[in-house]
Amino acid sequence: MHVPRIDLISRNNRLNSKSQCTCKIWKLAVFALLLFALYSELSTWDGIVDPEENFKLRTAADIKAYTKLFLEYGYNAWLAERLPLRLSIAVIFRNEQLETLLRMFHSLRDRTNMTLISELIVINDYSDNGFWLEKSSRDAFDAYLKHYITQNLQIFHMEDQMGLVRARRFAVRNSNFDIIIFVDANVEFTDGWLEPMLTVLNHHEPTLVSPQIDRIDEQTLEYVRVEEQRGVFDWTLRRREVPLLRQQLKDMPNPFETPVPNTVVFGMDADLFNSLIHFDEDLNSPAAFELQLSFYMWHQELRIVQVPCSRVAHLQPSDRSYLQRNGNMQQLAAQQFSSYKRLVEIWLYNTKYKSFIYENHPQIKNAILGNISDVEEEYEYLPVLNSFDWYLENVAPDLLQHFPLKAPSYFANGTLRPTQQRTQCLTGDLQTNRISLMPCDHSKRAAQNWTLSYMNDLRLGDNHCLEVQSNRKLALSQCTTLAGPQNWHFDLNYNNLISNTLCLEAHAKFFLMVRTCSTRNAQQKWYFEHMHKDAIKANNFY
Repeated sequence: MHVPRIDLISRNNRLNSKSQCTCKIWKLAVFALLLFALYSELSTWDGIVDPEENFKLRTAADIKAYTKLFLEYGYNAWLAERLPLRLSIAVIFRNEQLETLLRMFHSLRDRTNMTLISELIVINDYSDNGFWLEKSSRDAFDAYLKHYITQNLQIFHMEDQMGLVRARRFAVRNSNFDIIIFVDANVEFTDGWLEPMLTVLNHHEPTLVSPQIDRIDEQTLEYVRVEEQRGVFDWTLRRREVPLLRQQLKDMPNPFETPVPNTVVFGMDADLFNSLIHFDEDLNSPAAFELQLSFYMWHQELRIVQVPCSRVAHLQPSDRSYLQRNGNMQQLAAQQFSSYKRLVEIWLYNTKYKSFIYENHPQIKNAILGNISDVEEEYEYLPVLNSFDWYLENVAPDLLQHFPLKAPSYFANGTLRPTQQRTQCLTGDLQTNRISLMPCDHSKRAAQNWTLSYMNDLRLGDNHCLEVQSNRKLALSQCTTLAGPQNWHFDLNYNNLISNTLCLEAHAKFFLMVRTCSTRNAQQKWYFEHMHKDAIKANNFY
């Protein structure tokens, strides 16, 4: 009798195959459930956004697309692509190098989902040198953008310089969409930079949003990642960066609130921005405008949010003399002091902070205020208005820890001597504005008593500053506090006095100039009669 042979191996293989198939089905089911749970969590990924009913995962194709995008970007990019926003991006520039500008536009095109951008607004704010002088060049630039970047384009070549703040107003007036994002000309985008910003902007509550601003190395043009920090200001009203609060560090990489926005790249509701820019139309300094944004938003309990998952790099030259291309430095300084004074009179009116700023920053106190009656009237009609003390307690609770309310200290003062010629002192002539090395003499104290001020300028008396001329020679000029050719800081490691990457150098024949810094060059080493090293270190930290 024939006994059928049982193929145990085949049977085991079939059983294993069936078991593996069942296991795969269970794994897929569990994975799908996890995805739904994860989606539910990520719909409020930053603690801000509520999922819209129309944007729920409903089909296998939705799940597949969601999974692919989440694995690619690390956040709910599926939802971000479906946000009901119509978006304008505005780029404003003046006298920019063409190659750097085109690099920015190609970075925007290559690393942005362009279907999210309804239009690109480009404003050439009266560039008046090089490539931009010829109409044929400007026409070629326009054609290039339309062909290689986007057809959804508005380009404006202004016949007079407006300045950055007025140019932003102009961009909003010419935008037809809900959201506007302003972009500096010298930036480079990363993949997926836009979606996290849009996720935050989709919230019902009006919010100003900025990405994390990294930097581009000015020598190699490499992308350099920068640690996240919050924007605040000191009592000279300059923007400063300070560490995140403890809870914000714990919540990383969630978006975090910041007192003062970084306006290299920022976005907000166009109607809200329109109401803000018309709040004080005579405030035209970009630095003062950042503080205006801060006070206007936070005093009404609106929000300013920075998004770490959105990253954009900025090319910021350490040589601040490039600021001269924006116009006459003395006129720009007067404009900035006037704008700061308007801020103080509106937002810090009748407070001890106003008195403190005026006592320690006479250039703001003595600036031309202009008529602010309309602004004061509009201020009274703001829907919600918190005090400046509320701002310090709730928005910038650590500001007074970093920048105490005390008279600012200078960094160094007294005579300034080259270490190789210790009997010689840097000497300034207030009548001719000339600079020289002369024998140190107590009878010439007024001409040899220098102050490296908290504004990072080198002063002789109250209002004369050492300035680097275009030929790298030196002269005295009226202080502007705008950095640029009057920017100086002291390197404690090498005793160098540095202006925009160039070192002050004393030659044997008492000739002075600035040259490329060299740690081996003894003619570039200086010492002050009195130095506050802790103040210098603290200034370099911020």
